[in-house]
Amino acid sequence: MTPPPNTVSRAALLVEGSDEAFRAMVDDLTHFASRLQQIREALARQMGVTAPQYAVLMALARRPPNTPVGVKDLASRLRVSVPFIVTETKKLEALGFVSKRPVADDRRKIDIVLTDKGSRAIEAIGDRQRAVNDVLFSSLNVTKFSALRTIASELLNSCDRAFELAEK
Repeated sequence: MTPPPNTVSRAALLVEGSDEAFRAMVDDLTHFASRLQQIREALARQMGVTAPQYAVLMALARRPPNTPVGVKDLASRLRVSVPFIVTETKKLEALGFVSKRPVADDRRKIDIVLTDKGSRAIEAIGDRQRAVNDVLFSSLNVTKFSALRTIASELLNSCDRAFELAEK
């Protein structure tokens, strides 16, 4: 039986002409991403929200206190659509975690801010987040952490083009 063709052609990604190590790395990344999503879902459940709502809350929490953020900016930061943010923030508003304010100089736009309840929920999950992240990334030292940040950013930047190629 003929072995399947290599899944990559770049020499830097082949070991002695084989893509076996590359495929193993992709499998590891895929499993890591899946487990990371499961972890985020578990943390979200602790807060009484969904994983996408958790992502919205965390993005808002990392802003300076009481600093509003526009729907478009939030969508861009989370790499999702504006309608998605509108839908999720409506749900978060109904739960009392965020409030929406019209932008003073453009009443068509809305800013989103954490409410006191939203801030308290984020504070309440903080110890668990720290414990989870400390375990999840326990294998990283300063050098590995810096390298991983760079590599993750670079890989993320190539995703859109790769997706376009996959969709053709």
